[in-house]
Parts: sequence; C-alpha cells; structure tokens
Amino acid sequence: MNHQTLLLAQENPQRYRITRYKVTLIWMIRMTPSTSNHLNRLRKSSLLATAASGALLAMSASASADAPSVVTSIKPLHSIAAAVMEGVGEPVILIDGAASPHGFALKPAQASQLQNADVVFWIGPDLAPSLEKPISSVASSATVVEMMDAAGISHLGIREGANFDAHDHDHGDHGHDEHAEAGHDHDDHDHEKHADHDDHDHDHDKHAEAEHDHDDHDHEKHADHDDHGHDHDKHAETEHGHDDHDHEEQAHSGHDHDGERDAHIWLNPDNGIAIAAQMAATLAKVDPDNAATYQKNAEAFSKQIEALEHDLEHELEGTAGKPFIVFHDAYHHFEHHFDVEASGSITLSPEALTSAERVKEIRHKIEDIGVVCVFQEPQFEAKLVNVVIEGSDARIGTLDPLGTELQNGPDLYPNLLKGLATSLGDCLKG
Repeated sequence: MNHQTLLLAQENPQRYRITRYKVTLIWMIRMTPSTSNHLNRLRKSSLLATAASGALLAMSASASADAPSVVTSIKPLHSIAAAVMEGVGEPVILIDGAASPHGFALKPAQASQLQNADVVFWIGPDLAPSLEKPISSVASSATVVEMMDAAGISHLGIREGANFDAHDHDHGDHGHDEHAEAGHDHDDHDHEKHADHDDHDHDHDKHAEAEHDHDDHDHEKHADHDDHGHDHDKHAETEHGHDDHDHEEQAHSGHDHDGERDAHIWLNPDNGIAIAAQMAATLAKVDPDNAATYQKNAEAFSKQIEALEHDLEHELEGTAGKPFIVFHDAYHHFEHHFDVEASGSITLSPEALTSAERVKEIRHKIEDIGVVCVFQEPQFEAKLVNVVIEGSDARIGTLDPLGTELQNGPDLYPNLLKGLATSLGDCLKG
C-alpha cells in the first residue's frame, strides 16, 4: 500500500475506506435539491413501471386461467381453434408435426391434458381411430365434438383403386343446406359444380376387384418415416416384375365401401368455415362470458377464408382437366371443391407396401392419359414416385395435407390451403 495514499486516507476518512490491503476512494455525491428531486422521480417511475408490469402479468394470467382448456387432434383443427379462441386462450394439439393419427400413442402429459380438458375437437375415428378410446375414457368429463358429424360439413365418398375414374364423381350428402343454416352465406361462391353430387346411389360392389379394405385405413397416416417399418427401396424393385402384392390390398378384396366417407374434410374451405362455426357455438356454451368473442372471431375467419377462396381459384386457373397423380388419396375434398380432380394415387396407405400390380397400373395410367404431375409428400421419401414416373415426361410436385412443416397457430390453416393451390398450379402449369 502506498504510504502517501495511506496518509491522505487517514487525514480524510470521510473520502476513503481503509482495508488491510488497499485504500478505496469513496465517491461523494453532493445532493442538491434538483438532484434529489430527479432521483425521486426516477424511483417513482420505476415503481410505476413495476406495478404496471405486474398488473399486465396478473391480467394475462387471469385471462388464461379463465379460458376453457381446449384440446385438438391435428394441426389444421388446432389452427382453426386458435383463430376462434384468439384473445381468450390457446388450444392444445395432440398429433403434431409428422406424427400419424393412425396408431397414435398418447404420452403421459397428453393424457393429462385430455383428462383436464373442458372441450375436445377432433375429426373422429374415421381419421384417428387410435384416439377414440382415450377420448371416451380419459376425457370423459369434457365436451367432445367430432367434426365429421358437425353441422354444415360436406362429405365425399372414398375413391377406390389406383385409378380414379368417372365413378368417383358420384358422392354423398354435401350438407350445403346445413351449412347455410350455420350462418355462412356463400351466395357469391359457385356451388353449382357440386350440384350433381347430392345422391349417393353409387353401387360400390362393382368395384370389389379394387383389392383393398378401408376398415383399418386411416387416410392421414403421416407417421415419421423412420417408424414405417419398411424400406422404400423395396418399392423400387416392384417395377422389375416382382409379384409380391400388398397383403392389405390382396387380403381384403371385395370389401363394400358403400357409405364410407373421406375424412380429410378440412381441405374443403367451406368445411373449414363450418368447423369454425361449430367450434364457436361449442365454446360459447362452455364459456358464455366469451361467447361474443368466439362468434366475432368465427365470422372474421369465415370472411378471411371466403376471400382466400377467390385467390385460390385464380391460382388454379388453367389447371382443370390436366391429369395428375397423388401419393395417397388425401386431397379429394380440395380437388372436388376447386374442380381439379386427381386421376389416381400411388399408394392405398403411405405406411403400407405398394404392390407391383398397383405400381404397374399407375405407370400405365401416366403413359395412357399423359399425366402432367405426380405429387409426393414431404414426410415420405420420393423413391416410389421416381419409380412410377421413370421414362415419362411427368413432373414431380409436393403436396402436404396436414401442414406438417408449417408453424402452428391461426395462420396455419389458410397457409395450408395456399400451399396446396400453389403446388398444384406451379406443377400442372409448368
């Protein structure tokens, strides 16, 4: 320690602090009245800011606590529910990302969410049969809504075989009368293209040779590809004459599909609006204090989707009549609504091996009618698609019925529809 510094410290103890190893200068602030007032103002501002922040957090926590606990099954339903609940709360999603609705196993935390749910929105066992038992048992105290049975939903029959021929245009009840009753006036939308599909009088028995059964088939089997339990390289061998038919297709030949409905209902924009209306009505009963907000949000959602429909129609101009093949038959509701129908699907189920005969049928179809595009799906490898288009002029596009790569939230559903229209338009128009 410097001797001179030590002497200064001893002479001016009010300015220095002396320790065993050092002398520290103590900075003295002369508190003038103005300085004191300034510090007081700073202290008051800080206290007010802290109080305001605490109040906002308390209000947010209170709003969250007051909101009903809503559980949804798949990403598109979660998105619509998020739009309807905006400003009140946020729904929970069970089957996220590329997880498969078919054979989906609940995690303990998800079982707890179901157990504590006030409301559960799901498509129904047609799409996710594995959720039927957990919802009925674990969520027994919740209000459960199957959207397949919601008012205003338009339905289509299941298409059969590798080729979708003229018979696939004879479909079931579209429910447009119910839809109008739900409060959605679509006078400006052209529904005439649906008018000839009101009578479900088609005899599916004559298609018994389609060689497959949909009893176990969930059209939305988007499991992680690593869990498929088979190597897509096996598909590549099918073009070389291997006659190892898909056991699922072979074993259940002759099954009668009369009355079965395509579960991908959300891909029809009108159905998306009907789903939002059903959600708003359900939530209004469960949470009447926020009924006006739910109704207002559902109406805003309806207007948004109606406006989007016009944009999508413009996007798809020039695509009608251009033949294309989809990876699996998940898009019929979208195709039918916008009058741009697929000519066939590569696979009955993306999780089952595709038979050599089916691949052969698709290859002939591509050649015979001049298929413009064959669409893969982002969560599955493109090897099988490459096999069926080999030697043809068909292009490869990508379609995603669940929005697996889109961020969850109210924007996912409109972005999902936009993505389908853009992918179809870009590929078919070249």
